[in-house]
Amino acid sequence: MLMSFWRLLADLTRSFLRHGCASLAASLAFFSLLSLFPLVFMLLYGVSFIVSHEVIGGQVLLSFLKGFLPTLGERLAVELQRISELETVRWLVFLSFAWFGTLVFYELDYALNVVFDSTWKRHPLISTAIAVASQGAVALMLVLSYVATQTVNFLTAYAPHLWGLDLIALAAHDVFLTYTLPFTMAFLTVGALYRYVPRRRPQWREALIGSLTFSLLWVAAKLLFVTYNEYATVYTKLYGSLLEVILLLLWIYYSALLLLLGAVIAHALQQRSQAAAAGSFSPARLVSPSANAGG
Repeated sequence: MLMSFWRLLADLTRSFLRHGCASLAASLAFFSLLSLFPLVFMLLYGVSFIVSHEVIGGQVLLSFLKGFLPTLGERLAVELQRISELETVRWLVFLSFAWFGTLVFYELDYALNVVFDSTWKRHPLISTAIAVASQGAVALMLVLSYVATQTVNFLTAYAPHLWGLDLIALAAHDVFLTYTLPFTMAFLTVGALYRYVPRRRPQWREALIGSLTFSLLWVAAKLLFVTYNEYATVYTKLYGSLLEVILLLLWIYYSALLLLLGAVIAHALQQRSQAAAAGSFSPARLVSPSANAGG
């Protein structure tokens, strides 16, 4: 069993390197950073028809970014709210924001199809529909994050205090909102990405195993990232005000690496399932009925 585990690990490493996942992750990180402000502006514009700008900037966006961008959520939310309230945005700028906001989803579509060895090309209209649907999925995550945050705040407001400390509220905010909720949302979202985006679609079991691997490593990486950032004061002296941009880019790059690693695992399981299904057909079944009759 140990030899099988090391053989599987070696196969995953070779597949990860063969598909150039490190370069694909760098490309995903670049397009994610390029699309971040336009994408969030589009999301805020869409959600503003339901919730006011003040609530979006102060609660919805902040609760979402804190869960997915450690140590950067609050400051980034302030800047994004400031940009979203600008009245100089006209239709040309709005359309350019819509275009740049979808670029990361085009790159995500390309990267996943490379990992899953999908050779035939998808129609551009279908790729655009997937990008728009992905934008809608992110908007849904934004709303669900806000609903979960408000629900937790409402429940913990009536929780009993112990020795003057609201332990239940601390556990809810530090554990549920910071780790459990982002883990659940990442697990479901990435599982759907692995299942529906590649042209060679894996089964749900394979997609969810890859998604579970991504989610566990992603939450662990977030914990390590926050812990490391608290002690890496030397980088503040080196980069100054640019440190937040560098940390944001590094975090997105690590997340993209883990996303592609989960895709590699799902694809490896898909190949094994297909090989097992192909090997289940015995040679006797390939003999024609006439040959059996003649025997």
